[in-house]
Amino acid sequence: MFVTVVAVLCHFSSTACIEEIVTSSALDSAVTFQSCAIGGQAGLAKWKEDHPVYRSENWHIQRYKCVPGDYKLIAQHKI
Repeated sequence: MFVTVVAVLCHFSSTACIEEIVTSSALDSAVTFQSCAIGGQAGLAKWKEDHPVYRSENWHIQRYKCVPGDYKLIAQHKI
């Protein structure tokens, strides 16, 4: 099954959050729905640390989701 891992990131100075595609089965064949659900938090922490825009403490991961299929990002939403 094709899976997309999506992170919802929020900036501490705003109530607006954005979505970012972290990875998908197309980019990494080891990504499965089960691996996303079980080990997603550790992978997201590493992704955030390696990503230059979201590395600062001003951004936090509000939640993440394992989406079956190809996911289209939502530009921005309020929490």
